[in-house]
Amino acid sequence: MSKEILVIGHQRPDTDSIASAIGYACLKNELHQGGYKPGRCGGLNRETEFVLKYFDIPAPELVESVHTRARDMLDGGLLYIHPDATVRQAGVFMRQHGAKTLAVVGENGVLLGLFTMGDLAQFFLDSWDSGSAALEVPLHRVMKRDHLVVFYEDDLLADVRRTMLETRYRNYPVVDEQFRLLGLIARYHLLSTRGRKVILVDHNEQSQAVPGIEEAEICEIIDHHRLADIETGEPIVVRNEPVGSTATIVAKIFKEQEVTPPADIAGLLCAAILSDTLIFKSPTATLQDRKQAEWLASIAGIDVMAFGREMFKAASFMAGRTAREIILEDFKSFVLNGCKVGIGQIEILDPDSLPVSREELQEELDRIRQERDYDLSILIVTDLLRDGSELHFAGSINRGVEMAFNIPPGERSIFLPGVMSRKKQVVPPLQRWLQK
Repeated sequence: MSKEILVIGHQRPDTDSIASAIGYACLKNELHQGGYKPGRCGGLNRETEFVLKYFDIPAPELVESVHTRARDMLDGGLLYIHPDATVRQAGVFMRQHGAKTLAVVGENGVLLGLFTMGDLAQFFLDSWDSGSAALEVPLHRVMKRDHLVVFYEDDLLADVRRTMLETRYRNYPVVDEQFRLLGLIARYHLLSTRGRKVILVDHNEQSQAVPGIEEAEICEIIDHHRLADIETGEPIVVRNEPVGSTATIVAKIFKEQEVTPPADIAGLLCAAILSDTLIFKSPTATLQDRKQAEWLASIAGIDVMAFGREMFKAASFMAGRTAREIILEDFKSFVLNGCKVGIGQIEILDPDSLPVSREELQEELDRIRQERDYDLSILIVTDLLRDGSELHFAGSINRGVEMAFNIPPGERSIFLPGVMSRKKQVVPPLQRWLQK
């Protein structure tokens, strides 16, 4: 396992999620001389692709899960012996290194077998009758090679634990796909192994986090959303502020630590603020968002408003995209008063820019709801020029949407003037009504 601390945002990442991970990892590396790595939990949307290309920043590595695996249990030690070594030499090697089990490794590091302290004791006893010759036998003639219990490096911790309890050997080899030895693990590794160290940015809800987060060691949370259900085993640093973007908080931390971000990182963070605040039109936008965006823009050498318009123009180009792609581009799951709700959001500059009909969006929205067992699925189509959003919805609790937004019964879509924010103007009214 990489010893670097992973900085990662939510599933189906938006520009803020990606930028905050890159920016915060950059700051932590500057403060601690390395050790932090940005990651992403899903593909990039068109806006984020545009921004990364504009500032010539590589996309973070895709992280599909942070589940603890067999390779994560290795402690770095790698003891092995050649198959031509004798039993006597193996005994000396074991005594020198305090080893109870030796892996016998051949050409290119391929695991051939195992030789244990029990095997050595048996051969030592046999030598009383046959003389010392028994101790000069090469290991390849006497090692255990059949029915070995071996773990592959990607085997999950739960599977490793179950196999260990069922077999109860002293040591188990861990190999790669080519059966090359990576190391040995024992039962005590189950107790000493800790999950991958992770810093969460732009979310604090388990349903939105990278798979396996329940096994990870969460070190910090930097976010601007409501507090949700992430739990930790120990006290950690949590920075949660009512601003329009997590990138705003990251920029503030740069200032607090008296570190000036590089121009490309500053531009990336500025783009994230503009994205999440809809160029300061969103009701989530604050004076702090504007202040930090202007500071970052001065470092990056860009004009805030001109760049924002260029970014949204690139992001709103939807030719060739399917209804499913449009709905799922920025789609988040919520649990609101026991109800499972999925909410997607897109931004457009022209109502005619959608390549599919509203009817197709509605049908696909209901299909996604059924596939994923949502009680309610919603698509917010935010029109930046009209300063409002079309709300499309489908589900078994449609009455909740009708009551929350004063929609006539039977309607499945409506234009809501002034509604621009999923976080502040859609989720809270839904949650309040569902609590009733």
